[in-house]
Amino acid sequence: FLHGEQGALLVASQLCSCAPTYNAKLYAATQTYDEARHVEAFNKYIQTRLKSMYPITPDLKALLDKILTDERWDLKFIGMQLVIEGLALGAFKAIQLSAADNLLKDLIQKVIQDESRHVTFGIHYLEQHVKSLSEEEIEERAQFAYEACVIMRQRLHAVEVFEELGWDVEETIQHDETVTVRRDFQEFLFQRVIPSLKRVGLLTESVRPKFEELGVLKWENF
Repeated sequence: FLHGEQGALLVASQLCSCAPTYNAKLYAATQTYDEARHVEAFNKYIQTRLKSMYPITPDLKALLDKILTDERWDLKFIGMQLVIEGLALGAFKAIQLSAADNLLKDLIQKVIQDESRHVTFGIHYLEQHVKSLSEEEIEERAQFAYEACVIMRQRLHAVEVFEELGWDVEETIQHDETVTVRRDFQEFLFQRVIPSLKRVGLLTESVRPKFEELGVLKWENF
């Protein structure tokens, strides 16, 4: 969560300058303010409650690097507002149901209120923008969204924890994939992402079979 919020802070700050309209720039400024608050909250929670912090996972870093270095503002919107924050909302909900710490539940509830606005703004803004693109441009962005989802799905294996415990990483991942609760959680995270991609026009016929293979297309009308 902390690393995702740090990435969101960086992307939102970029959108303050590269978003195409005045209103979008203003909204990006308010989101930057939100994300800075989230980073501080999660950072303080980890330092105070857990007293141990892992580095960013390679998969998340790769996706953030792609989003941050691409000059196209709409790819930043797609990668951050729809995919990363959409998945975060699913994860936040799951943690609220399972966490034993009431402080963490309260913290996450406040973050959810902000993130829901971010995702909703991204959907409304991209819905109009995608309609103005050529078919080739739409397919390029649909493929980008799919690849971002694949990266975020892979990220759910706690490789750094496996390594610290001295477990064989590949063997542990193979076992991890067979755990029903974990697999259900992995699919549950996409309940906000897939409908959002469909609504903005990025769940194209070329990427639909790929999402079907991930087992997440069942959420398209959620």
